Amino acid sequence: MSTKLNENQLIAIHLIATGVKASVISKQLGIREETLSRWRQNDKFNEAVESATERILTEIVDTHKNLLITSQKIIADALNDEELDVFNKANLALRFLSLMKGKEDIEKKSSDNLNHYVHTKDFGINVGM
Repeated sequence: MSTKLNENQLIAIHLIATGVKASVISKQLGIREETLSRWRQNDKFNEAVESATERILTEIVDTHKNLLITSQKIIADALNDEELDVFNKANLALRFLSLMKGKEDIEKKSSDNLNHYVHTKDFGINVGM
């Protein structure tokens, strides 16, 4: 196999990193699943898959953080809005608290998932999440 990845391999790398099944990738690229399996045995291909997967997971973590920050700001703005009556503020606060009750912080959970992936990839250790 050539050391340079071709266009189909680059597309396959992205699809694998986003969790698309091998059978779907094969059909979409017009290749046999055996070809994809052979590509998966190539170190350069696998390094590219790992790198793409890590980038995607990092983007997901960043998106979660941004959504959480934006949501918290909107809730804080609503709670500080003097035009909103106390009943509606209390209702908003209680709904927020009930959604958060017993749940891990989204940022922590996302970061833990990324760390789990990195440790499994780097050290071959499954830290059991």
